[in-house]
Amino acid sequence: MLDQLSTASIAEALDIADAHHWTRQPPRSDRARLRFLASKEKDPAALSRRLGTTPQKLRRLIASQPGAANQELSRAILKEVVRLWQPRIRHRAHQAVSQQQHSMHVHFCGWFGFNAPAGSSDDGRLRRLSENLHHPYPARLLEARHHNASEDELRTIAADGIGESYFKVSPGRSSLHEVRLADIHYIEFSY
Repeated sequence: MLDQLSTASIAEALDIADAHHWTRQPPRSDRARLRFLASKEKDPAALSRRLGTTPQKLRRLIASQPGAANQELSRAILKEVVRLWQPRIRHRAHQAVSQQQHSMHVHFCGWFGFNAPAGSSDDGRLRRLSENLHHPYPARLLEARHHNASEDELRTIAADGIGESYFKVSPGRSSLHEVRLADIHYIEFSY
């Protein structure tokens, strides 16, 4: 089910990491998933906008009319369900990471490095890395996701945390903001 989601998105990768804490699985069919989403969002127009479709198409899908769902809509429905499923379990897991100052493991392939002179070992390039994000980065990342931060904001927080760990930078170093994470091929989190 989760393999249908993109792991090139930090937001989706965080949602997938949250899924490892679920105590029960979400609905499996598009129709059942859509009913779950409709129970969370009372305004059909707002839900259809979030899913990138029309209210009529959602009504047809709930009524099980053939041809109502395409692959893109099914993926959008799944993405929303994963984002909203078991919020209390997600909240508890986030609290454990934030309050107990646990680290978060990140594994990715993407363009990563300092904005350094060409040829420098710290210069940005395509890297495949596995690093631990240490306090306060996991809490900042989860808090930003909770507030629906943009992908760019999430990427900046992740880049700072990975940069501090990978480059063995002391916390709060002023040049840390020069670390960039871009062109992500895949990214996975675990905590």
